Amino acid sequence: MGDGGVRLETVTVRYPARRTPALENVDVRVSPGERIGIAGRTGAGKSTLALTAAGFIPRVVRARVEGTVSIDGVSPLAAAASELLGRVGIVFSTPANQLSGSKLTVREELAFGLENLGMPRDEMDARLEAVMARLRIEHLAGREPFALSGGEQQRVAIASIVAMGTRVLILDEPTAQLDPAGTADIAALLGELATDGVTVMCVEHDPTLLGQMDRVMVLDQGRVVANALPGEALSDRSIEPLGLAAPALVRLADAAGIPARRAFDEDAIVEAFRDRRTEHTGATPRVVGAQPAIAAGAAWRPARERPVPDLVVERLVHDYPGGVEAVRGIDFGVKPGELVAIVGQNGSGKTTLVKHFNGLLRPASGRILIGGRDTVAEPIHALAALVGFVFQNPDDQLFERSVEREIAFGPRSLGIPPTEVRLLVDQAIEATGLDEVRTSNPYDLDLSRRKLVGLASVLATDPAIVVLDEPTTGQDHAGVVRVGGIVASLKAAGRTVIAITHDMEFAARHFERVVVMRLGEIVADGTPAEVFRAANAELLASTGLTPPPAARIAARLGLDAVPADADELLRILAGRPSPGRA
Repeated sequence: MGDGGVRLETVTVRYPARRTPALENVDVRVSPGERIGIAGRTGAGKSTLALTAAGFIPRVVRARVEGTVSIDGVSPLAAAASELLGRVGIVFSTPANQLSGSKLTVREELAFGLENLGMPRDEMDARLEAVMARLRIEHLAGREPFALSGGEQQRVAIASIVAMGTRVLILDEPTAQLDPAGTADIAALLGELATDGVTVMCVEHDPTLLGQMDRVMVLDQGRVVANALPGEALSDRSIEPLGLAAPALVRLADAAGIPARRAFDEDAIVEAFRDRRTEHTGATPRVVGAQPAIAAGAAWRPARERPVPDLVVERLVHDYPGGVEAVRGIDFGVKPGELVAIVGQNGSGKTTLVKHFNGLLRPASGRILIGGRDTVAEPIHALAALVGFVFQNPDDQLFERSVEREIAFGPRSLGIPPTEVRLLVDQAIEATGLDEVRTSNPYDLDLSRRKLVGLASVLATDPAIVVLDEPTTGQDHAGVVRVGGIVASLKAAGRTVIAITHDMEFAARHFERVVVMRLGEIVADGTPAEVFRAANAELLASTGLTPPPAARIAARLGLDAVPADADELLRILAGRPSPGRA
């Protein structure tokens, strides 16, 4: 074996038929036992860096590579595939791309790679038990992998690679589908692996995970523009010129005078604000310069006025094969034009619940009424004209050969006149910022843009009710702002929006109501301020959730307010009124 590290020296990567390189003169060195986070805007080259560092480029993904790449002392550009086996593992953001699809249980899925390595049965069993315990998935061992929730599948996908025991671990947005507790578990796991001498490279948008890295490298247009401690690399000074925003804790640490090395230390931030409140109440909230333009570009306008019905769930129960009761007698209602965020741990029944709204699932018992009409009695096409559903995994709904054709498919299928279809498609493309890729094949786009294509295809059907399943997954700051702007535009048009999200800050900032689920039941329901108040901390923890960082800091400072983000908290500390939320 080699030294366990990863080296890229003056590496340039060019994809076929692309004018500009995806990576240009990139130098990276990650030592054994070191954790490095990779951050940057969508399209900055982060996934390309991960694929190159894992040896997938050019071996699996076609591209021309210039420079030197070394994985655990072996060059993937020259070595046989057998020489890389067992040295490096990669985790993708979408578990469907990772799981074999050939195994009937989670345990068999985890054993698949070890069987291919010829590992003795006793050693294999011990390793599987250890990795399942580490990722808290013992209870899933006998379940069928593709019957799990997206977050549960992601834990299984991560476990399948960790079980291999490679000396180098590359992760591409591993927490994209995980609840906050799952993200914390992965952060702890990566720390343990690094202690064991594993080299860790992690592409990520989530500051919770990036803040636990030893250092963070920021990419922009294929070049390295920052490489420092997380608090320094992710500060406004480093990333604001790129159209990104510093994480809430980094913003608050800067305002409190905390050094970069402790920027993600909540205890230090709280103590600094307590000790120096009078000095820092004058801190000025900063807004990324590109944000207003992005928000304006996200405006969506309805093609026509239409009545928006209420939605009522009565005693809903849903069982999956194998006896899994995913939804347990839920009563739930949404008023016309309401913005509702549904939150909860992976596997709590959120997606199962909302899939009943457009007839994708039928109740085992109970019923769903939309405008007083029972969905069981309505044909699927009638529900599709009323309720637009944006899937968590865009690959479950995309199939056309161009973005434009994909977005037009829905309204055409609903019988909308061609002239109106063109208007709807143009408006949806403008709102989602997809104009420059409208002729591209959706599968040539990265995850974040495929998510926007899925959103645009639903907007183009002009629905009365829009259901969004994890809409901010894989989005950079600009993407999150854009999605938030679309939610606000739908609200302005009187449409109902129901979103499943693990992004507590997004839920608190953009939604009027937060519904918390646990084990198939609703355990809390109220405004963001009511749900995220300090008194609910224990309840939220039992669901795998935590309040937004600014709300946590405010509670520890003894403030009555429940701010959604750092800017709102800084305004409160400065005694200035809030301008209101989107």
